[in-house]
Amino acid sequence: MKALVTAEIVKLVRQPALLFFGFLSVAFLSILLKFGMEGFVYLRTGRQSAGDLDIFLSAANSLGISGNSMGHLLHAIGIGSIFYLDYRYQTWRLLVPRHSRAELYAAKFFVCIGFLAAGLLLAVAGDLVLTVIRALASEAGMSGLTVSASSFLVLLTAYSVALLELAVLTAFVAVVVVITRTMVTAAISAFLLAIGSSILQIYLGRDADSLPLPSYAAQAARDWLLSGGSTMAGGLGVIVLVLWLAVLLALGMAIFSRQQLATE
Repeated sequence: MKALVTAEIVKLVRQPALLFFGFLSVAFLSILLKFGMEGFVYLRTGRQSAGDLDIFLSAANSLGISGNSMGHLLHAIGIGSIFYLDYRYQTWRLLVPRHSRAELYAAKFFVCIGFLAAGLLLAVAGDLVLTVIRALASEAGMSGLTVSASSFLVLLTAYSVALLELAVLTAFVAVVVVITRTMVTAAISAFLLAIGSSILQIYLGRDADSLPLPSYAAQAARDWLLSGGSTMAGGLGVIVLVLWLAVLLALGMAIFSRQQLATE
């Protein structure tokens, strides 16, 4: 298993464009946008924008990028490429005789999750740096910066929710790639699911919140953590995400295990 994971990491690292745009670009663009907005406000008004200087709580809010529709499209391209690569080059026939199907599938899944986690950490690090800069630019200086254990716990929980949401996205894209054996279909399907959920929420309003869709579940969990939302809704959101992940993983593994790959 360790050798498989290492091999997948090496393959991805040797494709820096895919690594960046598929796993790190969302966080990187989010950081650039925040710095750009802060700089614009400062240049136009001579003051920094109003905002929370609780360093951990601010970082927790930055993890909302895990639910961004365009972010899902970029992530889906990266995830889909990892699962599609062996179909494209017909290298499954070299791997299947040597490793179990579960190990092959899990290795790709864990590598995707690892780099998505790194992207989230990059977003958190960028927000921490920006918050420190804002504190230094304020009249109070670093004394105006709030650091608390409770906020750190919120950050850890928000990070877990964001990673769980992206794990569901990974499992969904993997299933579509395994079924269709194409990366493009998987990326478009993930994007349509994200966009469709947003449109449905606009059309149905609050009635849409009761639908067990991953994006709604993740948002309910974030609202509970960061906006004083319902504890029950937040807990149900986490349960819905876990159920989606379990079902998609089981479905993907079941289909993958029955494919004729020894000759591909």
